[in-house]
Amino acid sequence: MSCSDANPEAGRRRDNRELRFRGVLENRQLLGPQTVHFDIANGCNVRCTTCWHHSPMLDAASVPSANWKRRAMPLATFCEIMDDLVALGGLEQIILSGMGDPTLNEDLYEMVRYAHQQGIAVTIITNLIQADLERLLSSAGQLDLLVSVCGVSRDVWDAFHGGSFSGGFDKLLQQLASLRASGFLPKHVQVINSQNYHELADMVRFATRFPTKRINFKFASLANGTEAVALSKQQKTELRDRLVPRAKAVAVFNQIATDLDDFATQISLDSHRTSPIEEVGCYMGTIYCRITVDLELLYCCNTEVSVGFIDRENTFQSLWNGPQYGALRERLGNGNFFESCQQCGKYKQNLKWSEKLRQHQAALPRIGGGP
Repeated sequence: MSCSDANPEAGRRRDNRELRFRGVLENRQLLGPQTVHFDIANGCNVRCTTCWHHSPMLDAASVPSANWKRRAMPLATFCEIMDDLVALGGLEQIILSGMGDPTLNEDLYEMVRYAHQQGIAVTIITNLIQADLERLLSSAGQLDLLVSVCGVSRDVWDAFHGGSFSGGFDKLLQQLASLRASGFLPKHVQVINSQNYHELADMVRFATRFPTKRINFKFASLANGTEAVALSKQQKTELRDRLVPRAKAVAVFNQIATDLDDFATQISLDSHRTSPIEEVGCYMGTIYCRITVDLELLYCCNTEVSVGFIDRENTFQSLWNGPQYGALRERLGNGNFFESCQQCGKYKQNLKWSEKLRQHQAALPRIGGGP
C-alpha cells in the first residue's frame, strides 16, 4: 500500500492544493472556495469606534435600522449553504463572524458542530464577552478563536468599544483566564486606531498574561464617520519609527508570535490607505468569499463588492460559477481595483498568497526536471 493510499485525506488535500494554485494562477475557479466567511449576526453587544455598523462615530445616514440589527442567520439556512459548499469541493475552513458579534446568534454552537461533523475547520471572530466557552470547546474539530481585544487597559478598552458594555473589560479578562486554564490558545486581534496605538508594546506584553497563538495587528477600513478615530500623520510616524520596533523587541524577548512585520507595511503616512494592493495583487476570487445574514454573496470582505444574493434560483454554486463572479475575477485579476481596495481587509492574506505563488512558481522547473 502506498503512502497516498494509506492516507487518502492527505492525498485529497495535496490534489486540491495543486488545483488551488492552478486556479489562482489562471484566475478561474477549479474548486470551490478554500475559506468561506459567514456573517451570522448583525447585532452586537459593543459599539467599537471603527465599526461601519455600530460605531458611535457613524454619520446619521449610515446608522443601520433596529430591524437590521436584529437579524441573524437561521441554522437551517447555514446548513443548506454548507451542504452546497461541501458538494462543490475544496472547502477547508469556515469563519463565523458577523456585522456584529456571532455569539449573539444562539445557533452558533450547532453551526460549529455541523461544520466539524463534515471535517471543516472553524474560526470564530468574537469579542468573547458572551461566548459559552464550555460549549464551544466541546465540539470535536479544529477550532480557532480570534479574540478582538483592541485595548489592554480598562480605559482604552472602554474608549475603543464606545463605553457601551459596563464591566466588559473585566468579563474579557475572565474569559481569557478561562481559556488559559483550559490550555486553549486563542489568537489576539488588535485593531489599531488613534485611541489605542500607544499601547502597542503593552498589547504584546498582554500575551504574557493571557497566552496566544499569535497577535494579529490590523487597521480598520474607516468610512462613514469612523475616520474620526484615524491616526494622524504624526501618530503614524510615531507608530512606524518608535512603537512598532519597540513592540517587535518585546515580542522577540518574550517569544510571542505576531504579524508586526506585515503590519508595518500597511502604515501610510499621507492617507487612510492601509494596503499597497497594487504591489501584491488580489487572489481572493478563487480562495475566499463572504456571505452576509441577508445572504448577499461578497467577493471578499469588502461589502461594496457584491456578486449577488443566494436564493432558491441562485445557489452558492451557481453564483460561484456564474458570469458576475467571472467578471469580478477578471477585473481584479487584471489589477483594476476598487477605490475601497486601498483599505483591503484581506491584505495580509493576499500578501501570503503572493509569497506562496512565488515559491510555487520557483519550484515548478525542478518538479518538471529542469534546472
